[in-house]
Amino acid sequence: MNPLDYLRLQLRLEGKEIISQNLLRQVEVVPDEEVPLMLIAQLADQNLVYYFDEDLQIELREESTKRISEITFPNIDALATLLQSRNIPFEIGYYKTYIFPEQYASFKDETVNCYSKHDPKTQDFGFDGLAEQVYAMEQAGKIVSACVSTRENELCGEAWVYTDPEYGHQGFAQKVVSAWAISLISARKVPFYSHKIQNIASANLAKRLGLESVFEEIVISYTNP
Repeated sequence: MNPLDYLRLQLRLEGKEIISQNLLRQVEVVPDEEVPLMLIAQLADQNLVYYFDEDLQIELREESTKRISEITFPNIDALATLLQSRNIPFEIGYYKTYIFPEQYASFKDETVNCYSKHDPKTQDFGFDGLAEQVYAMEQAGKIVSACVSTRENELCGEAWVYTDPEYGHQGFAQKVVSAWAISLISARKVPFYSHKIQNIASANLAKRLGLESVFEEIVISYTNP
């Protein structure tokens, strides 16, 4: 798959669909997900793609397209200035997304267990509100590190990982994420790992895992005035 295909997969995971050339539509209700004003993505092959909320005014889309053609990613000051001039309240998120290399297909670590989200230990850890299967490690009879799909469909899933700070820097996060990833790969699904660009801990974990960056995206979202 090419980087654009991976971006489309992730958008579908968020309930979004690309319509026409540069328009986005929310086609499925997904918690905490709405169509943004704009999404600008720098793909791993260095191509820049962008999408607008289908309800955004045509004139504003045209002016934004002109500004995007002049930016050097990730500097979008020109776009921000345009929106401010129109008194449009917005916020900006900057994210990086990775895939797992092929060698994860052979990963196995017997110290990682798979729990149901209904398991009392999962509930105590606070991971009972996401996907059915939770990949975790125990210490002293309780879960201290776990990874689960924060979103998952028939094609892909996206990781959510947390380690009790008391048990940090012991490699637990790396092991539970790896176990989660191989479970999706075994089901012929694409495992995604994403983080906010300023989350250094998550970026370092991606590096330790040996993940492959497929795109970075800037999401400009509506906010209440």
